[in-house]
Amino acid sequence: MTADPARRRSRAAAALVSAVLVLVVTVACARIPTNGPVRDGDTQLENLSEIGYIPAGPTAGANPDQIVSGFLSVAQLGPTSNTSYSVAQEYLTAPAWEGWDRYSRVLVLAEDPQLDPVDVPEDATETTVTASVRVVATLDERGMYTEEATPYTFDVAFGLTRKPGGEWRISQLDDGLMLPSAFFSQAFHTTTLYFPTPDLTWWVPDVRWFPRQTWRTDATSEILAGPPEWLQDSTTTVIPEGTSLAIDAVTVTDDGSIDVSLTSTITQASAEDRALAVAQLQATLAEGEGRTVVLSEGNTPLTTTGTSALSVPRTTGDALAVTDGRLQRVVGRELTEPKQPVSLAGLDPTALAVGPGDDPVVVRDRSQGIVRVSGDDAPSVLMTGKDLVPPSIDRFGAVWTAQGSKLRVALASGQVRTLDVDWLSSRNVRSVRVSPEGARVAIVSSGPSGRLVHVAGVVRDAENVPTGLSAPVQVGASVRQVSQATWQDEATLALLGKESDGDGAVFLAGVGGLAGQGGLSRALAGVTDPSWVTGSVGTGAMLAIDDGGTLYSRQSSALWSMVADDVDLVAYPG
Repeated sequence: MTADPARRRSRAAAALVSAVLVLVVTVACARIPTNGPVRDGDTQLENLSEIGYIPAGPTAGANPDQIVSGFLSVAQLGPTSNTSYSVAQEYLTAPAWEGWDRYSRVLVLAEDPQLDPVDVPEDATETTVTASVRVVATLDERGMYTEEATPYTFDVAFGLTRKPGGEWRISQLDDGLMLPSAFFSQAFHTTTLYFPTPDLTWWVPDVRWFPRQTWRTDATSEILAGPPEWLQDSTTTVIPEGTSLAIDAVTVTDDGSIDVSLTSTITQASAEDRALAVAQLQATLAEGEGRTVVLSEGNTPLTTTGTSALSVPRTTGDALAVTDGRLQRVVGRELTEPKQPVSLAGLDPTALAVGPGDDPVVVRDRSQGIVRVSGDDAPSVLMTGKDLVPPSIDRFGAVWTAQGSKLRVALASGQVRTLDVDWLSSRNVRSVRVSPEGARVAIVSSGPSGRLVHVAGVVRDAENVPTGLSAPVQVGASVRQVSQATWQDEATLALLGKESDGDGAVFLAGVGGLAGQGGLSRALAGVTDPSWVTGSVGTGAMLAIDDGGTLYSRQSSALWSMVADDVDLVAYPG
């Protein structure tokens, strides 16, 4: 794919000297104290965005290896500073600079590129320097992040030419950038775009990564372009097609206003729709900093009518647990009686699901299938069949499960729908979890290519009945042997998977990349061989049961703590 140079960015070629630059600046800014009281440290080593880098141009007489090494070091700083790209230009010939599409792709590397030193004859005028790289993730020209299942290695060639003055310069190079994962999150800004659900009640998040110096401009351009393909049938847009930035910049004024100037097409939208567009841009660009979006057509401010207060995805209600054959509420680190007594008499629950606000409550019974146990009436069987996966309940009260490759949905009306999804046709579904706003579903499946985690958009009709799924995006590709996925935050999944040594663990994986850590999935220590995990979107809380039946709680980013023993099942609403 080819990036649009008028709209976009450039994504950086990896740096051999980045670790040295970071070390030098860090050492210059901080020293180990030799006196004073002992204190808890709160240094955030990964937050390097405020550290200033001074890029250096090529030195006189530099050999080809030094030219390539210096270029890689400077180019990776480009997403943070125009100055760095100006210096990077000094390492290239004019045609090479003009032809280099910096942001057509970004390769996220396990470590810095390794150069293969080359011996160049004194009278040579051309040569090639090769760098070996190990790729762990990629970023496309729209800022969409893809984690690799396993790192792969390949060689990147740089052609160099000796200029008439005797200095070597890079004359041929591949498009795109290469960044070590340790630096990627500093060069690129994790940005959550928000698109409204078709009923205009919830925001649907879409995580992208943009160059840090231009992220608000890039994010606005992507909002104007509309939702990505996998969310097109699960979200809507009120911005008229063809609307674009009047100037290729979104600026933040001294008073904190975010000025967004659009072309005249925006005037085709009603005042109400413009209010929703402002709310959409506000949710995407402000990042909780108290800044306000000001929308204009060219230099003319636009009026809006009312406000559009849509909700971000959030779990509603406490978790419920099954212990000693009884249903209990999980409040903090305690088990208490539920608000409404629910009898499990005569049932052998093997899975539990709760709707928003505790309605409905369903279990997977070992012999009967999916059974609703809440309400004034006796328990009612919603779906029968063997090998039904643990259920999930969406915000419309529909109960989701799967059997083989088929998704089955029991509607609040009692009707059962079967969804045939072509990309699941040769796979067996093992886990289904609908997001709080009901526009996305996380699915774990197994098949010829192994265990995979996908997130797809939920397609609904005018009555909000599910009719199908979009083509999916893969999530957490590096996590092994995943058995379960649950929503831990608005665009983050908690996965039950295996460490490289075969031990079970809870992992976090981002839908569009995980903030920090170079976007990569990561394991959470603290629970040995977990058998189940459930999360609360909006609070960061999680509950997990280990293979011995001990229930653990993790509040926000704190450590896991034990809640109770002999717990069979647990579930947050969703």
